Amino acid sequence: MTKKLNFNKAVLEALELPTVGRLYVYDTKVDGLLLMLTKAGTRSFQIRKFLNGKAARVTLGGFPHMTVVQARERALRELSLIATTRQTSTQQKAEIRQYDSLTLGKAFQDYLKSHKNLKTSTVSDYERAVRVGFPDWQELPLTKITRDMVEARHRERSDQSAARANNEMRVLRCIFNYAAEEYFDAAGKPIITANPVKRLSHSRAWNRVERRQTIIKNDELPNWFAAVDTLPEWYGGALASKARTYFLLTLFSGYRRSESGNLLWENVDLKNNTIRIEDTKNHHNHVLPLTTFTRELLTQWQAWTGQGSGLVFRATDNTSPLFSVEEVIKAIRTRTGIQWTMHDLRRTFTTTAENNGVQGYTLKRLINHKTGAADVTGGYIVTDLESLREPMQIITDRLLTLTSAKLTPSKTAPAASNT
Repeated sequence: MTKKLNFNKAVLEALELPTVGRLYVYDTKVDGLLLMLTKAGTRSFQIRKFLNGKAARVTLGGFPHMTVVQARERALRELSLIATTRQTSTQQKAEIRQYDSLTLGKAFQDYLKSHKNLKTSTVSDYERAVRVGFPDWQELPLTKITRDMVEARHRERSDQSAARANNEMRVLRCIFNYAAEEYFDAAGKPIITANPVKRLSHSRAWNRVERRQTIIKNDELPNWFAAVDTLPEWYGGALASKARTYFLLTLFSGYRRSESGNLLWENVDLKNNTIRIEDTKNHHNHVLPLTTFTRELLTQWQAWTGQGSGLVFRATDNTSPLFSVEEVIKAIRTRTGIQWTMHDLRRTFTTTAENNGVQGYTLKRLINHKTGAADVTGGYIVTDLESLREPMQIITDRLLTLTSAKLTPSKTAPAASNT
């Protein structure tokens, strides 16, 4: 039996005990507060509340030892606690369901959001690795990716490229390591307890990839330079003139591809003959002197483009850095028979430097290599910018001799609107 009353002492004392079963009397002021009466004479305050289809009941105390005021205060606290606990439990269950179905694609996006300091080029590399290496795993829950699957996919991708297969698996390993520290169940336990990529180390399945040691050889340099310097004449198009300056600056400065591509006019000082590369691979700004050749090269390029700010080399959208030059590289390979890559230009610069007595800490400074933590002596050597002008010019002069180079005049200039 149930009824509702406005609780007060007199009203509750006047209630008659039930002859059979129990009588439940609910308070009209606090929803969920009730007084339970039994035929044996027991009178006790309780709360009863339905949340998400389930009933919660708590005994507060006996009447009249517990007053109506005390019962209402205690009831409000307990009801609040029940609501909070049930809501938290519901959220945790939702999170568990979410994490049970946490996909590789979602975990990867979370990884990128949490690693805000990754360079744009690094993010692009990671995105390519996930897109190309695991196109059919994007919607697959992380918990469903097994060691056997990882080993089989690595073997499959290795048939295409050993180096890329390794790189793709390193990215996958990063995602799993991140997930193991990021996602937990309601009990506080990680949902990822083992990284399946570890199988490759256990089974020694990582591909052995030898570091490239290729350069443009001395007897190849004249043909290579002639093809690059005359790109606008035989390759044609606005990209030819950009690629020409881009390739030559990279060779004669020893830059990384990304360093040339991200170069800004604001960091080119043609008056004091210096050039600064920012946000480099080792996160240190890289300042070098311009040589007679690189200064003339950039002076011509600035005059041709009419630009004095922003990117020195721009893609066809005129806003993003110039990186897509693979088709031009292929054309030069076909024309000269020389198989080369962008990083071969940096290795050619370094090899030329060593062969002409530019070595040790000076060379490390020129190519922006970090001195190892174990190299205590290197930490005490501060190489002044002016001290780099002579060795930089020595390398330039030697390359000019090897290439039989004569910098072409502005007849190769592209239209200003195409730069």
